[in-house]
Amino acid sequence: MMPDPEMHPDKSRMMRVAQITLVAGLLITAAKFTIFWLTNSIAVLTDATESIINVAAAASMLYTIWLSNRPADRDHPYGHGKIEFMTVGFEGWLILIAGVVIAYQAIDRLISPADLQRLEWGLACLGVVGVMTGGLAVYVWLSGKKYDSLSLVADGKHLMTDCLSTVGVLLGLLLVRWTGWNWLDPIVALVMAVVILSTSWRLLWQSIDGLMDKSDPADEAAIEVILDAAVQAGSIMGYHKVRHRHSGAFHWVDLHVQVAPTLTVSRGHNIASQIEGQIEEKLGSANATAHIEPFPQLETPAHEPPTDHGQAPAGQDTPDRPDLASNEHEVDTHE
Repeated sequence: MMPDPEMHPDKSRMMRVAQITLVAGLLITAAKFTIFWLTNSIAVLTDATESIINVAAAASMLYTIWLSNRPADRDHPYGHGKIEFMTVGFEGWLILIAGVVIAYQAIDRLISPADLQRLEWGLACLGVVGVMTGGLAVYVWLSGKKYDSLSLVADGKHLMTDCLSTVGVLLGLLLVRWTGWNWLDPIVALVMAVVILSTSWRLLWQSIDGLMDKSDPADEAAIEVILDAAVQAGSIMGYHKVRHRHSGAFHWVDLHVQVAPTLTVSRGHNIASQIEGQIEEKLGSANATAHIEPFPQLETPAHEPPTDHGQAPAGQDTPDRPDLASNEHEVDTHE
């Protein structure tokens, strides 16, 4: 019995990571707005604005982890994993909005300069916040990799971007402190906006690729290793129409394998089940479906009596099969 999408065994741990991220995001955001109040730095304000996005992303991540781990049902026979790609896209749009707002605020400050204040306190507090954000980013990203959660990985990347933004603001304020050039403050904010916009672009494309069922090269390579080994071992004679996609952390695979036409239905089923099991074991949370069909070069025309080995009679040309997919894999059955 092939597995169906069901609750992730580490769901409770993933939920705890998301809850920690949400609480920490609220604390970091409050700290950054406090630093802005101390310094009147537009760069700090833009950094705080991005942290608001972190809180919204953490809240959506909690919902995503809960929904994506619901088992498949009658209305959603492929499970609910696609919500992860939607959340990644939602986070990408939030970051995009944050980048645009930051750029606008920075340009406005360039046009209408303002004095900075209490930079020493601001720098010290910002350093602490940067360390907190960096530690949280690594924790969330590693948890996402460990539990194979796209939502956690995406949020970890977002938090790392936030950490880099904080470091950029810190360096910018240090330059302002050393040089007295207040115009460096909005320049730093503009540089941050560019970094943030590039991150949003990557997340949006990741979301689009997932929703459009873009194939995973790593999955494809793993599947082909198993199928090529089956061909070499003689279990099957060829394969084609190999298709695979992700639904969150779950993998769906379907393919056609070619066997000798004289093979019994029972034997063909056993071969298909063995290949399906190997693919599912290799990919982890997966469902593989193999369709058995006769190897075309060994098919016997209906008007000719079959031979002992299931091959076409001597002198009979092998019929052309233009309908076979271009990625079909076969072995040469003739000496």
